[in-house]
Amino acid sequence: MNSSTVLAEALSIPEKINHFIINDKNNYADVSKLINEKKIQYIVTVARGTSDCAALYASYMFAKYLGLPTYSMPPSIITLENSKFDFSKALVIIISQSGLSADLVECENKSKEMGATTILISNNQKSPMVNTCNFFYYINAGEEKSVAATKTFVLSLLIIQKIIFNTLNKNINNHIKNISEELIKDSNNQWDTKIIDKSVDVGFIIGRGVGYAIANEISLKFKELCQEMIEPFSSAEVMHGPKSLIQNSFKVFTMSLKDNSGKIVQKDSQEITQLTNLHYAISFEDKNNKNLFYNSYKFIELDPIIILSKFYPWIVKYSIEKGLDPDKPRYLTKVTKTF
Repeated sequence: MNSSTVLAEALSIPEKINHFIINDKNNYADVSKLINEKKIQYIVTVARGTSDCAALYASYMFAKYLGLPTYSMPPSIITLENSKFDFSKALVIIISQSGLSADLVECENKSKEMGATTILISNNQKSPMVNTCNFFYYINAGEEKSVAATKTFVLSLLIIQKIIFNTLNKNINNHIKNISEELIKDSNNQWDTKIIDKSVDVGFIIGRGVGYAIANEISLKFKELCQEMIEPFSSAEVMHGPKSLIQNSFKVFTMSLKDNSGKIVQKDSQEITQLTNLHYAISFEDKNNKNLFYNSYKFIELDPIIILSKFYPWIVKYSIEKGLDPDKPRYLTKVTKTF
């Protein structure tokens, strides 16, 4: 098990967080200045795959904390539909671990032509977009060999947080360093894969707000690594039809963050979880046999990082126990050609 590349990368996340915060040389001040001077009026994110889950996270965070309308734009709007926009007051954020996806390169180029200020968040310093974007934010996770992204996703979220809280004149470096140290100390306290029924491969992962963005990433990893159709839903939207799919022996994961969204998830889920005998709670409360427990941090905005640091090694081990090879997910490649 320990020979798995993706498992080693997942287990390295606490150390990678620490390395990132010590060595972060990214320019947050200039982007914050543009936002604070009202030169940016809305944000557009563009990404694919795991990075698109980071883009959805960014959409919630920029809207919630900075009051900036944020739209996660499908790349095909530009690459296939050739749509034109006035991006003169837009900040277009391209998120790409590899920095090589042809459709994202095209989106960055076209966005600049339409007047946008562009940001690239990438783990590749040799991406062609490094030379064309206005601001490059280096993930600095070291080479990520696995098809399934883990450490680069976590560090992408930290970059998004640092842009936002720097704009609010809040330095969160010490908080990030603290959680990396706590996660290192807690590294032997992993989630138990044995509580999950491996014979059932369909279900939901339910979140709300920022938690819904993380639910999308959790869903993707179930599909990539475990060949399970665990679909992400807002706890509100699941009531508008999808609830009718739930029956006994249908997995329902609920994710509660320690914020208003978490309280709503718990409330909305009371009825849903009565419909199946396979309910698993990702929660900071009520540590019990069927809970995937995490220790909430005092700066609760970092709780998604803590959850993912627990989730990634767990999902890899779960994949292995199902007899799958998480280093070689079926049909998948590291860089996908969609354009």
